[in-house]
Amino acid sequence: MKNYNINIPNIRNISIVATFLFLWMAIFFEESIENIFAYLLILTFGLIHGANDIKLIEKVEVFKKANFFIVLVYYILFILFNCLLFYFIPSVALILFVLFSAYHFGEQHWLSNMKEPSIIRSLFFLSYGLFIFFLLFKAHSAEVNEVISTITGVVFSTQFYASGLIFSASLVVLLFVVINFKKNVFREIVKELFLLFVFFIVFNSASLLWSFAIYFILWHSIPSLVDQIIFLYGNFSKSSIKKYIKASFFYWLMAVIGLVLALFFLKDTMEESLALFFSFLAAITFPHVLVINKLNHS
Repeated sequence: MKNYNINIPNIRNISIVATFLFLWMAIFFEESIENIFAYLLILTFGLIHGANDIKLIEKVEVFKKANFFIVLVYYILFILFNCLLFYFIPSVALILFVLFSAYHFGEQHWLSNMKEPSIIRSLFFLSYGLFIFFLLFKAHSAEVNEVISTITGVVFSTQFYASGLIFSASLVVLLFVVINFKKNVFREIVKELFLLFVFFIVFNSASLLWSFAIYFILWHSIPSLVDQIIFLYGNFSKSSIKKYIKASFFYWLMAVIGLVLALFFLKDTMEESLALFFSFLAAITFPHVLVINKLNHS
Protein backbone atom coordinates (compact mmCIF):
# COMPACT_ATOMS: atom_id res chain seq x y z
CA MET A 1 0.00 0.00 0.00
CA LYS A 2 1.35 3.37 -0.93
CA ASN A 3 1.58 6.04 1.72
CA TYR A 4 -1.76 7.84 1.56
CA ASN A 5 -1.23 9.72 4.79
CA ILE A 6 -2.07 13.41 4.38
CA ASN A 7 -1.58 16.35 6.69
CA ILE A 8 0.53 14.30 9.10
CA PRO A 9 1.53 17.42 11.10
CA ASN A 10 -2.14 18.34 11.55
CA ILE A 11 -3.07 14.82 12.66
CA ARG A 12 -0.19 14.75 15.12
CA ASN A 13 -1.02 18.21 16.46
CA ILE A 14 -4.60 17.12 17.08
CA SER A 15 -3.34 13.93 18.73
CA ILE A 16 -1.03 15.92 21.01
CA VAL A 17 -3.85 18.24 22.11
CA ALA A 18 -6.16 15.26 22.69
CA THR A 19 -3.40 13.46 24.61
CA PHE A 20 -3.06 16.33 27.06
CA LEU A 21 -6.85 16.48 27.39
CA PHE A 22 -6.93 12.77 28.25
CA LEU A 23 -3.99 13.28 30.60
CA TRP A 24 -6.01 15.94 32.39
CA MET A 25 -8.79 13.37 32.78
CA ALA A 26 -6.27 10.96 34.34
CA ILE A 27 -5.39 13.56 36.95
CA PHE A 28 -8.93 14.56 37.90
CA PHE A 29 -10.91 11.32 37.47
CA GLU A 30 -10.76 8.10 39.43
CA GLU A 31 -9.26 5.00 37.83
CA SER A 32 -12.66 3.34 37.46
CA ILE A 33 -13.88 6.29 35.36
CA GLU A 34 -10.70 6.23 33.28
CA ASN A 35 -11.21 2.55 32.56
CA ILE A 36 -14.80 3.09 31.44
CA PHE A 37 -13.65 5.71 28.93
CA ALA A 38 -10.81 3.41 27.85
CA TYR A 39 -13.15 0.50 27.16
CA LEU A 40 -15.49 2.78 25.20
CA LEU A 41 -12.68 4.15 23.03
CA ILE A 42 -11.14 0.74 22.37
CA LEU A 43 -14.51 -0.85 21.58
CA THR A 44 -15.34 1.96 19.14
CA PHE A 45 -12.32 3.53 17.42
CA GLY A 46 -10.00 0.66 18.34
CA LEU A 47 -12.16 -2.14 16.94
CA ILE A 48 -13.49 -0.12 13.99
CA HIS A 49 -9.95 0.55 12.72
CA GLY A 50 -9.49 -3.19 12.33
CA ALA A 51 -13.04 -4.10 11.32
CA ASN A 52 -12.66 -3.40 7.61
CA ASP A 53 -9.91 -5.91 6.90
CA ILE A 54 -12.06 -7.88 4.44
CA LYS A 55 -12.68 -4.74 2.39
CA LEU A 56 -8.96 -3.99 2.45
CA ILE A 57 -8.10 -7.54 1.39
CA GLU A 58 -10.25 -7.05 -1.72
CA LYS A 59 -7.81 -4.29 -2.73
CA VAL A 60 -4.81 -6.62 -2.64
CA GLU A 61 -4.04 -7.79 -6.16
CA VAL A 62 -3.40 -11.41 -5.24
CA PHE A 63 -6.84 -11.71 -3.56
CA LYS A 64 -8.94 -9.85 -6.13
CA LYS A 65 -9.99 -13.03 -7.93
CA ALA A 66 -10.64 -14.99 -4.73
CA ASN A 67 -14.16 -15.82 -3.60
CA PHE A 68 -15.34 -13.34 -0.98
CA PHE A 69 -16.92 -15.96 1.28
CA ILE A 70 -13.82 -18.16 1.18
CA VAL A 71 -11.69 -15.21 2.24
CA LEU A 72 -14.16 -14.42 5.02
CA VAL A 73 -14.17 -18.03 6.25
CA TYR A 74 -10.38 -18.19 6.31
CA TYR A 75 -10.25 -14.89 8.18
CA ILE A 76 -12.71 -16.08 10.84
CA LEU A 77 -10.92 -19.43 11.17
CA PHE A 78 -7.64 -17.57 11.72
CA ILE A 79 -9.21 -15.58 14.56
CA LEU A 80 -10.62 -18.77 16.10
CA PHE A 81 -7.19 -20.40 15.81
CA ASN A 82 -5.69 -17.45 17.70
CA CYS A 83 -8.31 -17.84 20.42
CA LEU A 84 -7.43 -21.52 20.76
CA LEU A 85 -3.75 -20.62 20.85
CA PHE A 86 -4.42 -18.32 23.81
CA TYR A 87 -6.40 -21.06 25.51
CA PHE A 88 -3.93 -23.94 25.02
CA ILE A 89 -0.53 -22.18 24.70
CA PRO A 90 -1.06 -18.77 26.33
CA SER A 91 2.63 -17.97 26.83
CA VAL A 92 3.43 -18.41 23.14
CA ALA A 93 0.28 -16.53 22.11
CA LEU A 94 1.09 -13.58 24.38
CA ILE A 95 4.66 -13.31 23.09
CA LEU A 96 3.42 -13.37 19.50
CA PHE A 97 0.80 -10.72 20.32
CA VAL A 98 3.41 -8.37 21.76
CA LEU A 99 5.77 -8.89 18.81
CA PHE A 100 3.03 -8.52 16.17
CA SER A 101 1.56 -5.45 17.87
CA ALA A 102 4.97 -3.88 18.41
CA TYR A 103 5.81 -4.17 14.73
CA HIS A 104 2.35 -2.89 13.78
CA PHE A 105 2.65 0.17 16.03
CA GLY A 106 6.13 0.96 14.73
CA GLU A 107 5.05 0.51 11.12
CA GLN A 108 2.08 2.86 11.50
CA HIS A 109 4.18 5.51 13.27
CA TRP A 110 7.20 5.51 10.94
CA LEU A 111 6.07 4.24 7.53
CA SER A 112 5.59 7.72 6.05
CA ASN A 113 9.22 8.59 6.90
CA MET A 114 10.80 5.29 5.86
CA LYS A 115 9.40 4.26 2.50
CA GLU A 116 12.06 1.85 1.23
CA PRO A 117 11.43 -1.72 2.47
CA SER A 118 14.38 -3.44 4.14
CA ILE A 119 15.15 -5.87 6.95
CA ILE A 120 16.69 -3.03 8.97
CA ARG A 121 13.54 -0.95 8.55
CA SER A 122 11.38 -3.87 9.73
CA LEU A 123 13.64 -4.39 12.75
CA PHE A 124 13.36 -0.68 13.52
CA PHE A 125 9.55 -0.84 13.41
CA LEU A 126 9.63 -3.81 15.78
CA SER A 127 12.16 -2.17 18.13
CA TYR A 128 10.20 1.08 18.32
CA GLY A 129 6.96 -0.75 19.12
CA LEU A 130 8.71 -2.83 21.78
CA PHE A 131 10.11 0.36 23.29
CA ILE A 132 6.59 1.81 23.56
CA PHE A 133 5.37 -1.41 25.17
CA PHE A 134 8.21 -1.56 27.69
CA LEU A 135 7.75 2.14 28.48
CA LEU A 136 4.15 1.30 29.36
CA PHE A 137 5.02 -1.97 31.13
CA LYS A 138 7.71 -0.34 33.27
CA ALA A 139 5.27 2.34 34.43
CA HIS A 140 2.69 -0.29 35.45
CA SER A 141 4.81 -3.35 36.18
CA ALA A 142 2.61 -4.60 39.05
CA GLU A 143 -0.62 -4.41 37.03
CA VAL A 144 1.06 -5.85 33.93
CA ASN A 145 2.31 -8.77 36.01
CA GLU A 146 -1.24 -9.44 37.20
CA VAL A 147 -2.49 -9.55 33.62
CA ILE A 148 0.38 -11.76 32.42
CA SER A 149 0.04 -14.03 35.44
CA THR A 150 -3.69 -14.46 34.82
CA ILE A 151 -3.10 -15.36 31.16
CA THR A 152 0.08 -17.46 31.45
CA GLY A 153 0.86 -18.03 35.14
CA VAL A 154 4.26 -16.36 34.66
CA VAL A 155 5.44 -13.42 36.80
CA PHE A 156 8.32 -11.16 35.77
CA SER A 157 10.46 -8.99 38.00
CA THR A 158 10.51 -5.20 37.75
CA GLN A 159 14.09 -5.52 36.53
CA PHE A 160 12.86 -7.47 33.49
CA TYR A 161 10.80 -4.51 32.30
CA ALA A 162 13.65 -2.09 32.99
CA SER A 163 16.05 -4.28 31.02
CA GLY A 164 13.57 -4.60 28.17
CA LEU A 165 13.17 -0.83 28.08
CA ILE A 166 16.92 -0.25 27.92
CA PHE A 167 17.48 -2.96 25.32
CA SER A 168 14.67 -1.80 23.02
CA ALA A 169 15.73 1.85 23.38
CA SER A 170 19.30 0.92 22.43
CA LEU A 171 18.06 -0.93 19.34
CA VAL A 172 15.88 2.02 18.31
CA VAL A 173 18.81 4.44 18.54
CA LEU A 174 21.22 2.11 16.74
CA LEU A 175 18.84 1.25 13.88
CA PHE A 176 17.71 4.87 13.52
CA VAL A 177 21.34 5.95 13.08
CA VAL A 178 21.96 3.19 10.52
CA ILE A 179 18.85 4.05 8.50
CA ASN A 180 19.44 7.80 8.58
CA PHE A 181 23.22 7.80 8.21
CA LYS A 182 24.37 11.02 6.47
CA LYS A 183 20.82 12.42 6.55
CA ASN A 184 19.82 15.65 8.26
CA VAL A 185 17.14 14.45 10.67
CA PHE A 186 17.74 16.75 13.63
CA ARG A 187 14.23 18.25 13.56
CA GLU A 188 12.69 14.80 13.31
CA ILE A 189 14.71 13.62 16.32
CA VAL A 190 13.56 16.60 18.40
CA LYS A 191 9.90 15.95 17.49
CA GLU A 192 10.13 12.26 18.33
CA LEU A 193 11.92 12.89 21.64
CA PHE A 194 9.15 15.31 22.56
CA LEU A 195 6.51 12.68 21.73
CA LEU A 196 8.32 10.05 23.77
CA PHE A 197 8.49 12.48 26.69
CA VAL A 198 4.72 13.00 26.37
CA PHE A 199 4.17 9.23 26.33
CA PHE A 200 6.37 8.88 29.42
CA ILE A 201 4.27 11.45 31.29
CA VAL A 202 1.00 9.83 30.21
CA PHE A 203 2.06 6.28 31.06
CA ASN A 204 3.25 7.33 34.51
CA SER A 205 0.16 9.41 35.27
CA ALA A 206 -2.78 7.38 33.95
CA SER A 207 -3.96 3.86 34.77
CA LEU A 208 -2.68 0.93 32.70
CA LEU A 209 -5.83 0.63 30.60
CA TRP A 210 -6.23 4.39 30.12
CA SER A 211 -2.54 4.74 29.20
CA PHE A 212 -2.88 1.97 26.62
CA ALA A 213 -6.09 3.49 25.24
CA ILE A 214 -4.52 6.94 24.85
CA TYR A 215 -1.65 5.59 22.77
CA PHE A 216 -3.66 2.92 20.95
CA ILE A 217 -6.48 5.26 19.92
CA LEU A 218 -4.80 8.63 19.38
CA TRP A 219 -1.45 7.50 18.02
CA HIS A 220 -2.37 4.32 16.18
CA SER A 221 -6.07 3.68 15.49
CA ILE A 222 -7.11 7.16 14.30
CA PRO A 223 -4.07 7.67 12.00
CA SER A 224 -4.66 4.16 10.66
CA LEU A 225 -8.34 4.94 10.07
CA VAL A 226 -7.39 8.03 8.07
CA ASP A 227 -4.94 6.00 5.96
CA GLN A 228 -7.48 3.24 5.32
CA ILE A 229 -10.29 5.62 4.35
CA ILE A 230 -8.08 7.47 1.87
CA PHE A 231 -6.78 4.17 0.49
CA LEU A 232 -10.28 2.76 -0.03
CA TYR A 233 -12.13 5.87 -1.20
CA GLY A 234 -9.43 8.24 -2.44
CA ASN A 235 -10.13 11.07 0.02
CA PHE A 236 -10.90 11.85 3.63
CA SER A 237 -14.33 13.47 3.84
CA LYS A 238 -17.68 13.05 5.56
CA SER A 239 -18.86 10.95 2.64
CA SER A 240 -15.87 8.59 2.72
CA ILE A 241 -16.08 8.29 6.51
CA LYS A 242 -19.74 7.25 6.23
CA LYS A 243 -18.84 4.68 3.56
CA TYR A 244 -16.10 3.26 5.75
CA ILE A 245 -18.36 2.99 8.81
CA LYS A 246 -21.12 1.41 6.74
CA ALA A 247 -18.71 -1.16 5.27
CA SER A 248 -17.16 -2.05 8.63
CA PHE A 249 -20.24 -1.90 10.87
CA PHE A 250 -21.22 -5.58 10.57
CA TYR A 251 -17.70 -6.85 11.37
CA TRP A 252 -17.37 -4.35 14.22
CA LEU A 253 -20.71 -5.49 15.68
CA MET A 254 -19.64 -9.15 15.45
CA ALA A 255 -16.39 -8.32 17.27
CA VAL A 256 -18.25 -6.56 20.09
CA ILE A 257 -20.75 -9.41 20.42
CA GLY A 258 -17.88 -11.90 20.43
CA LEU A 259 -16.18 -10.08 23.29
CA VAL A 260 -19.41 -9.84 25.30
CA LEU A 261 -20.07 -13.56 24.84
CA ALA A 262 -16.48 -14.41 25.80
CA LEU A 263 -16.77 -12.34 28.97
CA PHE A 264 -20.05 -14.08 29.81
CA PHE A 265 -18.97 -17.69 29.21
CA LEU A 266 -15.45 -17.35 30.65
CA LYS A 267 -16.27 -15.19 33.64
CA ASP A 268 -15.81 -18.15 36.02
CA THR A 269 -12.42 -19.19 34.62
CA MET A 270 -10.91 -15.74 33.92
CA GLU A 271 -10.79 -13.82 37.16
CA GLU A 272 -9.30 -10.74 35.57
CA SER A 273 -11.52 -9.22 32.90
CA LEU A 274 -8.60 -7.04 31.78
CA ALA A 275 -6.61 -10.17 30.92
CA LEU A 276 -9.49 -11.54 28.84
CA PHE A 277 -9.94 -8.16 27.18
CA PHE A 278 -6.30 -8.06 26.05
CA SER A 279 -6.47 -11.70 24.97
CA PHE A 280 -9.48 -10.88 22.78
CA LEU A 281 -7.69 -7.88 21.28
CA ALA A 282 -4.72 -10.11 20.56
CA ALA A 283 -6.84 -12.72 18.75
CA ILE A 284 -8.20 -10.15 16.31
CA THR A 285 -4.89 -8.27 16.07
CA PHE A 286 -2.95 -11.07 14.35
CA PRO A 287 -4.94 -11.11 11.06
CA HIS A 288 -5.25 -7.32 11.05
CA VAL A 289 -1.47 -6.86 11.30
CA LEU A 290 -0.95 -9.29 8.41
CA VAL A 291 -3.54 -7.53 6.25
CA ILE A 292 -2.07 -4.06 6.81
CA ASN A 293 1.46 -5.34 6.26
CA LYS A 294 0.39 -6.98 2.98
CA LEU A 295 -1.20 -3.73 1.83
CA ASN A 296 1.88 -1.72 2.74
CA HIS A 297 3.97 -4.03 0.55
CA SER A 298 1.53 -4.14 -2.37
